[in-house]
Parts: sequence; structure tokens; C-alpha cells
Amino acid sequence: MLKYNERSPKEMMVITKAKDLLEHSFNMTANTERFPKKYRFSIGTRIENISIEIYENLVRANEYNLTDPTEKAKRLQCQQQSIVLCKLLNTLIELAYKIKSIKISSKSVEYWCGLVVEVKRMSAAWRNNDKKQ
Repeated sequence: MLKYNERSPKEMMVITKAKDLLEHSFNMTANTERFPKKYRFSIGTRIENISIEIYENLVRANEYNLTDPTEKAKRLQCQQQSIVLCKLLNTLIELAYKIKSIKISSKSVEYWCGLVVEVKRMSAAWRNNDKKQ
């Protein structure tokens, strides 16, 4: 059995990074010192849901078979959806930073957005590689 947060030998790095992003997003939004209740159940929940969707799309994409044209199209669609969701997530994180009631340091935002950009970059590289095949 794998220990908490241990990568399975077959798990792709982009999925591992998406899992790290998911965990970090939940840790950031769960803290009521950072996200007051007023925003916890609006922007905080939206950030959590988008983080889950990014992870779900990448896991789904990994399950599709590239040799089947229909499944390849679904795989590319899931990869593309993850890229779009990463852009949305970065926008929400930036919005949270700009809202004065939400207390997130610029270093925290920089790290958090860095996680998102890394997942987006890896997803795009994966998608581009699949398109070539």
C-alpha cells in the first residue's frame, strides 16, 4: 500500500503535480484566517472545485487509449479542459489576493500560481505530444 502522497510507479508526473495543487488549494482555502467565511463559501469553494476538476480531467485523460480515434479525441478534450481550468484557477487566486478581506501574502500567491502554471505547462506538453502521435 502506498503511503500518503507517495507516487505510484505508474502515475504520471502531471497527475502527481495536480494532486499536489489540489492539496495545496484545499489547505489555503480551509484556513479561516486567510479566507473569512464570507469568501470561504464562494471563491474558496470555487477554487476547490476547479482544483478537483483539473485533477479529474487529467486522471480521465490518462485512462483513454490513444489507438482508438474516439478515445484519443476524448483524451485531448480532457487535456484541453485541464489547461482552461488552470487559467481560470490562476484568475481566481489573483482575485482572492486582490480582495482585501482575504489575507494571502504575495509569496503564497506566487507559490500557488506557480503550482498551477506547472500543471498547465505539463498538461499542454502532454497534449501536444499526443497530437503528434
